[in-house]
Amino acid sequence: VKLFNYFTEKHEPRIGIHYQDQTFNFTQIWEFFKDIKGFHQTPQLLFLQMMLELDVFHFADIQEVMETVSDFRSLDDVRVSGAVQYDVPVARPQKIICIGRNYRKHAQELGNDAPKEPIFFAKMPSSMIPYGGNIVLPPDVGRVDHELELAVVIGKQAKNVNAQQAAEVIAGFTIVNDVTAREMQKADMKLSHPWLRSKSFDTFLPIGPFLVPAAAITDPQNLNLTLKVNNEIRQHSNTSNMIFPINELLAYISRHMTLFPGDIIATGTPDGVSPLKAGDEVTGEIEYIGVLSNPVV
Repeated sequence: VKLFNYFTEKHEPRIGIHYQDQTFNFTQIWEFFKDIKGFHQTPQLLFLQMMLELDVFHFADIQEVMETVSDFRSLDDVRVSGAVQYDVPVARPQKIICIGRNYRKHAQELGNDAPKEPIFFAKMPSSMIPYGGNIVLPPDVGRVDHELELAVVIGKQAKNVNAQQAAEVIAGFTIVNDVTAREMQKADMKLSHPWLRSKSFDTFLPIGPFLVPAAAITDPQNLNLTLKVNNEIRQHSNTSNMIFPINELLAYISRHMTLFPGDIIATGTPDGVSPLKAGDEVTGEIEYIGVLSNPVV
């Protein structure tokens, strides 16, 4: 089960779902489900973030909706066919927190020691673009790198959770490319300035297209990640190589700030980061989650 935000031919927002190797309009299926159950006051679902905020983005709930409606009627008329215009899976995150140097070989390739505790920083939500959106290289900033990462999307408000509780606050998983103006980042670090501007140019966070419910991923700490530029492999690793696993990261971050539904945590990139140039096609794939592809201009 994979869900995504998309637009119809009339540019109307909808939620789509990949279910049993087919693609359907989940927004419409939800309306059928409401009628069957008599939930007439329940809001229409147009965006995945609404599901997160209403606390209905759960694998079991989604399965119930699909099974209930498919038992009651055919789904042939709500198939999504043809090319899909994707939107970002979460459009209004309160915050986007990224983890630095969470793969030992990546820390080494940039000349850094492996951290003793998680390093985290922020990217601005305005940097997000969907599958197929252009990564725009800003003029006069020098080298710009790709960084493929597994991203966690928060489903419940969380403060001071421990590592054992952390899995309970995860709504799902998606893919991000933490695009970075590397020369600017290094110059700012040399001056002891924050990394924020080098990370937050418009278009510097391709994300999606799918949001996969947490319970649909058997072991998020054992997923292969592969990034290709023009079909050439640049990054290849496994989430088992993280220095700080996902549950520890969430526990650590939640000690410093409250997490809210829709917040995005990018869990760090493996080694193999390299520069991008106009005309490149960047494709990141994470096992069981999908493929995120974006042209560079």
